[in-house]
Amino acid sequence: MRQVTRRDAAWAIARAAAVAAAPEFLNAWLPQTPSAAPPEPDRWSNYQPRFFSADEIKALDVFTSILIPTDETPGAREAHVVPFVDFVVNAASEYEPSLQQDWRAALRVLHERRFLELTAGEQLALVEKMSHPEDHDHDAFQLVKDMTVHAFYTSRAGLIDVLEYQGNAYLTQFPGCAHPEHHRV
Repeated sequence: MRQVTRRDAAWAIARAAAVAAAPEFLNAWLPQTPSAAPPEPDRWSNYQPRFFSADEIKALDVFTSILIPTDETPGAREAHVVPFVDFVVNAASEYEPSLQQDWRAALRVLHERRFLELTAGEQLALVEKMSHPEDHDHDAFQLVKDMTVHAFYTSRAGLIDVLEYQGNAYLTQFPGCAHPEHHRV
């Protein structure tokens, strides 16, 4: 009879754990039908903010919706960008506490500019002004924009509904942006 080594025992334990976890993993990650992506669970309807205050959540919701508005495709609201940002910034206390300080500073800028008290047109004008690198609050704009874009394009709405990602496919050539207004330097 062959003697069992530690390596053999470790492999046997790993295989047993994988077999035990396989059904849950496969149910969570594989689509129910081969032609459709799994539906987005309704986990955001009762989301309770963990880091931002209610007013900060409202300000972020308006700001991110200006950056990625809803039109014929989903926008930041449909992609649940603000709850994602709140979750990530809250979790940053463990791995990058300075991120929380940066977000507090960015939201302080919006508060000082009375962002929530402005009309929709004034809010749009303020976001446009902050988008210019020479604006002294551009860093706040850039922080919110970067996280908004990341959150949107990693969500189901951004990845599947907008980019039409099919999975396991690649482009042989990148077609570039089809919007002429984005072609300015």
